Amino acid sequence: MEKTISKYTLFEYLSGRANPLERQLVEEWIVRKENAETFHRWLLEYETQSPQFVPNQDIALENLLLRLNSTLEEEGEWKKEEGEDDGGGPSWFARRSNRFWVAAASVTLLVSCGWWFREPIQYKSYQTAYGQTTDVYLEDGSRVALNSNSKLKVPRLGFWGDVREVVLEGEAEFSVSHTIDHKRFVVKTSEKFQVEVLGTTFSVFARPRGTKVALKSGSVRIDYSQDNRRREVMMEPGDLAFLDQAGAVQLEKKQDVKTFAPWTEQRYVFNGTPVKEILAMIEENFGQKVMLSDSNIAQRSITGNFKTKNADELLRTISEVLDLRVEQNGTSILLMNN
Repeated sequence: MEKTISKYTLFEYLSGRANPLERQLVEEWIVRKENAETFHRWLLEYETQSPQFVPNQDIALENLLLRLNSTLEEEGEWKKEEGEDDGGGPSWFARRSNRFWVAAASVTLLVSCGWWFREPIQYKSYQTAYGQTTDVYLEDGSRVALNSNSKLKVPRLGFWGDVREVVLEGEAEFSVSHTIDHKRFVVKTSEKFQVEVLGTTFSVFARPRGTKVALKSGSVRIDYSQDNRRREVMMEPGDLAFLDQAGAVQLEKKQDVKTFAPWTEQRYVFNGTPVKEILAMIEENFGQKVMLSDSNIAQRSITGNFKTKNADELLRTISEVLDLRVEQNGTSILLMNN
Protein backbone atom coordinates (compact mmCIF):
# COMPACT_ATOMS: atom_id res chain seq x y z
CA MET A 1 0.00 0.00 0.00
CA GLU A 2 1.38 3.41 -1.02
CA LYS A 3 2.19 5.62 1.92
CA THR A 4 1.48 9.35 1.70
CA ILE A 5 2.25 12.19 4.06
CA SER A 6 0.79 15.64 4.62
CA LYS A 7 2.57 18.95 4.24
CA TYR A 8 2.26 19.42 8.02
CA THR A 9 4.13 16.16 8.63
CA LEU A 10 6.97 17.22 6.34
CA PHE A 11 7.19 20.60 8.09
CA GLU A 12 7.41 18.86 11.46
CA TYR A 13 10.19 16.64 10.08
CA LEU A 14 12.14 19.63 8.69
CA SER A 15 11.83 21.50 11.99
CA GLY A 16 13.08 18.47 13.96
CA ARG A 17 9.82 17.99 15.86
CA ALA A 18 8.66 14.76 14.14
CA ASN A 19 8.32 11.57 16.18
CA PRO A 20 10.15 8.37 15.10
CA LEU A 21 7.16 7.05 13.12
CA GLU A 22 6.73 10.35 11.28
CA ARG A 23 10.45 10.47 10.47
CA GLN A 24 10.32 6.99 8.98
CA LEU A 25 7.23 7.84 6.88
CA VAL A 26 8.82 11.04 5.56
CA GLU A 27 12.14 9.39 4.70
CA GLU A 28 10.38 6.59 2.82
CA TRP A 29 8.19 9.11 1.02
CA ILE A 30 11.07 11.40 -0.02
CA VAL A 31 13.03 8.71 -1.88
CA ARG A 32 10.18 7.96 -4.30
CA LYS A 33 10.67 9.79 -7.61
CA GLU A 34 6.98 10.58 -8.06
CA ASN A 35 7.07 12.70 -4.90
CA ALA A 36 10.08 14.81 -5.93
CA GLU A 37 8.12 17.76 -7.34
CA THR A 38 5.78 17.92 -4.34
CA PHE A 39 8.73 17.65 -1.94
CA HIS A 40 10.63 20.55 -3.54
CA ARG A 41 7.51 22.71 -3.65
CA TRP A 42 6.80 22.10 0.06
CA LEU A 43 10.48 22.51 0.92
CA LEU A 44 10.52 25.92 -0.79
CA GLU A 45 7.37 26.94 1.09
CA TYR A 46 8.88 25.81 4.40
CA GLU A 47 12.15 27.66 3.81
CA THR A 48 10.25 30.80 2.84
CA GLN A 49 8.07 30.70 5.95
CA SER A 50 10.81 29.57 8.32
CA PRO A 51 14.19 30.69 6.95
CA GLN A 52 17.12 29.09 8.72
CA PHE A 53 19.38 32.00 7.88
CA VAL A 54 18.49 35.48 6.64
CA PRO A 55 21.64 37.03 5.23
CA ASN A 56 22.38 40.73 5.39
CA GLN A 57 24.46 41.36 2.29
CA ASP A 58 25.60 44.83 3.37
CA ILE A 59 26.89 43.58 6.74
CA ALA A 60 28.51 40.52 5.12
CA LEU A 61 30.37 42.70 2.64
CA GLU A 62 31.44 45.10 5.36
CA ASN A 63 32.76 42.24 7.50
CA LEU A 64 34.62 40.79 4.53
CA LEU A 65 36.34 44.11 3.84
CA LEU A 66 37.26 44.49 7.52
CA ARG A 67 38.79 41.01 7.55
CA LEU A 68 40.68 41.73 4.34
CA ASN A 69 42.07 45.03 5.66
CA SER A 70 42.96 43.42 8.98
CA THR A 71 44.82 40.62 7.20
CA LEU A 72 46.76 43.03 5.01
CA GLU A 73 47.85 44.99 8.09
CA GLU A 74 48.94 41.76 9.83
CA GLU A 75 50.86 40.67 6.73
CA GLY A 76 52.63 44.04 6.55
CA GLU A 77 53.75 43.74 10.17
CA TRP A 78 54.86 40.13 9.67
CA LYS A 79 56.97 41.07 6.63
CA LYS A 80 58.66 43.87 8.54
CA GLU A 81 59.60 41.49 11.35
CA GLU A 82 60.52 38.39 9.35
CA GLY A 83 61.77 39.87 6.08
CA GLU A 84 61.07 38.59 2.56
CA ASP A 85 60.87 34.89 1.57
CA ASP A 86 63.95 33.27 0.14
CA GLY A 87 62.42 32.96 -3.36
CA GLY A 88 61.72 29.24 -3.09
CA GLY A 89 58.05 29.68 -4.01
CA PRO A 90 55.04 31.86 -3.38
CA SER A 91 55.31 33.78 -0.13
CA TRP A 92 53.10 32.97 2.85
CA PHE A 93 51.54 36.41 2.31
CA ALA A 94 50.69 35.64 -1.33
CA ARG A 95 49.21 32.27 -0.47
CA ARG A 96 47.02 33.64 2.29
CA SER A 97 46.02 36.69 0.24
CA ASN A 98 44.99 34.42 -2.62
CA ARG A 99 42.81 32.42 -0.26
CA PHE A 100 41.03 35.60 0.73
CA TRP A 101 40.39 36.59 -2.89
CA VAL A 102 39.01 33.13 -3.59
CA ALA A 103 36.70 33.50 -0.59
CA ALA A 104 35.61 36.94 -1.76
CA ALA A 105 34.89 35.59 -5.23
CA SER A 106 32.87 32.75 -3.74
CA VAL A 107 30.74 35.16 -1.69
CA THR A 108 30.15 37.30 -4.78
CA LEU A 109 29.19 34.23 -6.82
CA LEU A 110 26.70 33.05 -4.19
CA VAL A 111 25.06 36.47 -3.94
CA SER A 112 24.91 36.72 -7.74
CA CYS A 113 23.35 33.26 -8.10
CA GLY A 114 20.74 34.14 -5.50
CA TRP A 115 19.93 37.29 -7.44
CA TRP A 116 19.70 35.67 -10.89
CA PHE A 117 17.67 32.65 -9.75
CA ARG A 118 15.29 34.51 -7.45
CA GLU A 119 12.62 35.04 -10.14
CA PRO A 120 11.95 31.32 -10.90
CA ILE A 121 11.74 30.77 -7.15
CA GLN A 122 9.42 33.70 -6.47
CA TYR A 123 7.11 33.41 -9.47
CA LYS A 124 5.18 30.76 -11.34
CA SER A 125 4.82 31.55 -15.05
CA TYR A 126 1.94 30.88 -17.42
CA GLN A 127 2.89 31.28 -21.07
CA THR A 128 0.95 30.88 -24.31
CA ALA A 129 2.32 29.96 -27.71
CA TYR A 130 1.47 31.64 -30.99
CA GLY A 131 -2.21 31.16 -31.81
CA GLN A 132 -3.00 29.86 -28.30
CA THR A 133 -5.15 31.47 -25.61
CA THR A 134 -5.84 30.21 -22.11
CA ASP A 135 -7.64 31.10 -18.88
CA VAL A 136 -5.66 31.34 -15.64
CA TYR A 137 -7.56 31.25 -12.34
CA LEU A 138 -5.80 32.87 -9.39
CA GLU A 139 -6.09 31.85 -5.75
CA ASP A 140 -8.25 34.90 -4.93
CA GLY A 141 -10.90 33.89 -7.48
CA SER A 142 -9.74 36.31 -10.17
CA ARG A 143 -9.65 35.13 -13.78
CA VAL A 144 -7.04 36.08 -16.35
CA ALA A 145 -7.69 35.40 -20.04
CA LEU A 146 -4.20 35.25 -21.54
CA ASN A 147 -3.85 36.06 -25.23
CA SER A 148 -1.41 34.29 -27.53
CA ASN A 149 2.33 34.89 -27.26
CA SER A 150 1.90 36.26 -23.74
CA LYS A 151 3.30 35.53 -20.30
CA LEU A 152 1.81 35.99 -16.83
CA LYS A 153 3.88 35.68 -13.66
CA VAL A 154 2.16 35.15 -10.30
CA PRO A 155 3.72 34.65 -6.84
CA ARG A 156 4.52 30.97 -6.45
CA LEU A 157 3.54 30.89 -2.79
CA GLY A 158 0.37 32.97 -3.12
CA PHE A 159 -0.53 36.59 -2.46
CA TRP A 160 1.13 37.78 0.74
CA GLY A 161 0.96 41.22 2.31
CA ASP A 162 -1.51 43.93 1.33
CA VAL A 163 -1.00 43.77 -2.46
CA ARG A 164 -1.92 41.13 -5.03
CA GLU A 165 0.72 41.70 -7.69
CA VAL A 166 1.19 39.95 -11.04
CA VAL A 167 3.51 40.68 -13.96
CA LEU A 168 2.33 40.68 -17.58
CA GLU A 169 4.24 40.48 -20.84
CA GLY A 170 1.88 40.54 -23.81
CA GLU A 171 -1.91 40.86 -23.60
CA ALA A 172 -4.56 39.71 -21.15
CA GLU A 173 -8.05 40.45 -19.89
CA PHE A 174 -8.47 40.53 -16.10
CA SER A 175 -11.66 39.85 -14.14
CA VAL A 176 -10.56 40.77 -10.64
CA SER A 177 -12.38 39.52 -7.55
CA HIS A 178 -12.94 41.88 -4.66
CA THR A 179 -11.55 40.74 -1.29
CA ILE A 180 -13.04 41.32 2.15
CA ASP A 181 -9.91 43.14 3.31
CA HIS A 182 -9.90 45.39 0.18
CA LYS A 183 -6.53 44.04 -0.91
CA ARG A 184 -5.22 45.94 -3.93
CA PHE A 185 -4.62 44.15 -7.23
CA VAL A 186 -1.68 45.37 -9.31
CA VAL A 187 -0.65 44.41 -12.84
CA LYS A 188 2.94 45.38 -13.63
CA THR A 189 4.15 45.58 -17.23
CA SER A 190 7.47 47.27 -16.44
CA GLU A 191 9.23 49.10 -13.64
CA LYS A 192 7.68 52.33 -14.96
CA PHE A 193 4.09 51.23 -15.64
CA GLN A 194 1.45 49.42 -13.59
CA VAL A 195 -2.33 49.20 -13.30
CA GLU A 196 -3.95 49.11 -9.87
CA VAL A 197 -7.54 47.98 -9.17
CA LEU A 198 -9.86 46.85 -6.37
CA GLY A 199 -12.46 44.86 -8.31
CA THR A 200 -13.08 45.26 -12.01
CA THR A 201 -12.80 43.91 -15.58
CA PHE A 202 -10.13 45.38 -17.82
CA SER A 203 -7.63 44.39 -20.48
CA VAL A 204 -3.94 45.22 -20.72
CA PHE A 205 -1.84 45.28 -23.88
CA ALA A 206 1.91 45.40 -23.20
CA ARG A 207 3.99 44.61 -26.24
CA PRO A 208 7.06 46.21 -27.84
CA ARG A 209 4.95 48.40 -30.13
CA GLY A 210 2.96 49.97 -27.30
CA THR A 211 1.04 49.76 -24.03
CA LYS A 212 -2.74 50.10 -23.70
CA VAL A 213 -5.33 49.61 -20.96
CA ALA A 214 -9.06 49.27 -21.66
CA LEU A 215 -11.60 49.38 -18.83
CA LYS A 216 -14.92 47.53 -19.09
CA SER A 217 -16.23 47.93 -15.55
CA GLY A 218 -15.16 49.22 -12.14
CA SER A 219 -12.28 51.65 -11.77
CA VAL A 220 -8.53 51.47 -12.15
CA ARG A 221 -5.59 53.73 -11.55
CA ILE A 222 -2.56 53.77 -13.81
CA ASP A 223 0.75 54.54 -12.12
CA TYR A 224 3.62 55.40 -14.41
CA SER A 225 6.91 57.27 -14.48
CA GLN A 226 7.68 60.12 -16.87
CA ASP A 227 10.81 62.27 -16.73
CA ASN A 228 11.72 60.56 -13.42
CA ARG A 229 8.46 61.77 -11.87
CA ARG A 230 5.65 59.54 -10.62
CA ARG A 231 2.31 60.22 -12.28
CA GLU A 232 -1.14 58.64 -12.14
CA VAL A 233 -4.31 58.55 -14.21
CA MET A 234 -7.77 57.42 -13.07
CA MET A 235 -9.94 55.50 -15.53
CA GLU A 236 -13.70 55.07 -15.80
CA PRO A 237 -15.67 52.35 -17.64
CA GLY A 238 -15.38 52.84 -21.39
CA ASP A 239 -11.97 54.53 -21.16
CA LEU A 240 -9.07 53.47 -23.34
CA ALA A 241 -5.64 54.57 -22.13
CA PHE A 242 -2.44 54.33 -24.10
CA LEU A 243 1.16 55.33 -23.55
CA ASP A 244 2.28 57.87 -26.15
CA GLN A 245 5.78 58.27 -27.61
CA ALA A 246 6.65 60.91 -25.00
CA GLY A 247 5.94 58.43 -22.21
CA ALA A 248 2.66 60.07 -21.10
CA VAL A 249 -0.69 58.32 -20.71
CA GLN A 250 -3.49 59.56 -22.98
CA LEU A 251 -7.19 58.79 -22.44
CA GLU A 252 -9.87 58.16 -25.04
CA LYS A 253 -13.27 58.48 -23.37
CA LYS A 254 -16.56 56.63 -23.98
CA GLN A 255 -15.25 53.87 -26.20
CA ASP A 256 -17.30 50.81 -27.18
CA VAL A 257 -16.42 48.20 -24.54
CA LYS A 258 -17.37 45.41 -26.97
CA THR A 259 -14.19 46.21 -28.87
CA PHE A 260 -12.05 45.56 -25.78
CA ALA A 261 -10.25 42.17 -25.94
CA PRO A 262 -12.48 40.58 -28.63
CA TRP A 263 -9.81 37.88 -29.05
CA THR A 264 -11.33 36.13 -26.02
CA GLU A 265 -14.20 35.19 -28.38
CA GLN A 266 -11.90 34.57 -31.38
CA ARG A 267 -13.13 37.83 -32.90
CA TYR A 268 -11.25 40.79 -34.32
CA VAL A 269 -12.90 44.19 -34.31
CA PHE A 270 -11.51 46.88 -36.60
CA ASN A 271 -12.59 50.50 -36.70
CA GLY A 272 -10.69 52.26 -39.44
CA THR A 273 -7.69 50.10 -38.50
CA PRO A 274 -4.75 50.42 -40.93
CA VAL A 275 -3.37 47.29 -42.55
CA LYS A 276 0.09 47.82 -41.03
CA GLU A 277 -1.42 47.60 -37.54
CA ILE A 278 -3.33 44.44 -38.41
CA LEU A 279 -0.17 42.83 -39.78
CA ALA A 280 1.70 43.73 -36.58
CA MET A 281 -1.09 42.06 -34.59
CA ILE A 282 -0.85 38.92 -36.77
CA GLU A 283 2.89 38.70 -36.09
CA GLU A 284 2.36 39.19 -32.33
CA ASN A 285 -0.47 36.67 -32.01
CA PHE A 286 0.45 34.04 -34.60
CA GLY A 287 4.17 34.50 -35.18
CA GLN A 288 3.70 34.99 -38.93
CA LYS A 289 5.39 37.94 -40.63
CA VAL A 290 3.53 39.29 -43.65
CA MET A 291 5.30 41.42 -46.27
CA LEU A 292 3.65 43.99 -48.55
CA SER A 293 4.38 44.29 -52.26
CA ASP A 294 3.35 47.96 -52.18
CA SER A 295 3.95 50.30 -49.23
CA ASN A 296 0.67 52.10 -50.00
CA ILE A 297 -1.25 49.01 -48.85
CA ALA A 298 -0.03 49.63 -45.28
CA GLN A 299 -2.16 52.79 -45.00
CA ARG A 300 -5.39 51.23 -46.25
CA SER A 301 -7.87 50.59 -43.44
CA ILE A 302 -10.62 48.17 -42.48
CA THR A 303 -13.79 48.51 -40.41
CA GLY A 304 -15.76 45.48 -39.30
CA ASN A 305 -16.23 42.62 -36.87
CA PHE A 306 -14.65 39.36 -38.03
CA LYS A 307 -14.62 35.94 -36.37
CA THR A 308 -11.47 34.03 -37.26
CA LYS A 309 -9.52 31.17 -35.69
CA ASN A 310 -6.09 31.67 -37.21
CA ALA A 311 -3.86 33.94 -39.27
CA ASP A 312 -4.85 32.33 -42.59
CA GLU A 313 -8.53 33.10 -42.05
CA LEU A 314 -7.76 36.67 -41.01
CA LEU A 315 -5.51 37.26 -44.03
CA ARG A 316 -8.19 35.81 -46.30
CA THR A 317 -10.71 38.24 -44.82
CA ILE A 318 -8.39 41.21 -45.32
CA SER A 319 -7.65 40.24 -48.90
CA GLU A 320 -11.35 39.87 -49.77
CA VAL A 321 -12.37 43.17 -48.19
CA LEU A 322 -9.53 45.17 -49.76
CA ASP A 323 -9.35 43.23 -53.03
CA LEU A 324 -5.83 41.97 -52.39
CA ARG A 325 -4.05 38.70 -53.09
CA VAL A 326 -2.13 36.51 -50.63
CA GLU A 327 0.86 34.56 -51.90
CA GLN A 328 2.71 32.11 -49.67
CA ASN A 329 6.03 30.48 -50.46
CA GLY A 330 7.07 28.26 -47.57
CA THR A 331 7.12 30.48 -44.48
CA SER A 332 7.14 33.68 -46.54
CA ILE A 333 3.78 35.47 -46.93
CA LEU A 334 3.23 38.33 -49.35
CA LEU A 335 0.17 40.57 -49.57
CA MET A 336 -0.20 42.29 -52.94
CA ASN A 337 -2.66 44.14 -55.15
CA ASN A 338 -4.76 42.16 -57.60
